[in-house]
Amino acid sequence: MNSFALFTDVSLNPGRRLGVGACLLAPAHLLNSAPDAIERAEVLARMSFRRFGETSSTKLELQTVLWAVENFREEIRRSDSGGVRIYTDSQCVVGLPGRRAGLEARGFVADRSGRLLTNSLLYRDLYTVHDELGLELIKVAGHSRTGFRNSVERIFSYVDQEVRRALSLWMSEFEERSG
Repeated sequence: MNSFALFTDVSLNPGRRLGVGACLLAPAHLLNSAPDAIERAEVLARMSFRRFGETSSTKLELQTVLWAVENFREEIRRSDSGGVRIYTDSQCVVGLPGRRAGLEARGFVADRSGRLLTNSLLYRDLYTVHDELGLELIKVAGHSRTGFRNSVERIFSYVDQEVRRALSLWMSEFEERSG
């Protein structure tokens, strides 16, 4: 069986509106490994990163999931699992399927202001990909204590640490060029 899980996480500098998204397409056997057997180097070797500008936390989470799915579209399509599980700590992303009927009924317009929702195009894109590829969005508790981690939490903690490191390096480069 050729089954995968896709992990996504982000790190944002809100003052600069700059962020980094990270993703990891993990084979099912990695998720079935004992947590202590999962090495940081193995996770890092499989990770991809992308920088985003003019973004916010919600927008960055959506951009990252959409980019990650597009990045691994062919592997996902070839998967025997009939879909892909996406692990994220974003409540917004995980909650979107439950909000779909209401958002579509209102035409993605805010009740109070009557204006189009800021991220409406990204919501629509996520729904399209969700339908096309059969995404299953799973909320992961971020920053769990080391002793209580299962395999998914262990992998996610590595993704989380590396995306924060990537943003920190980018901001250091940014400071050097600006200073």
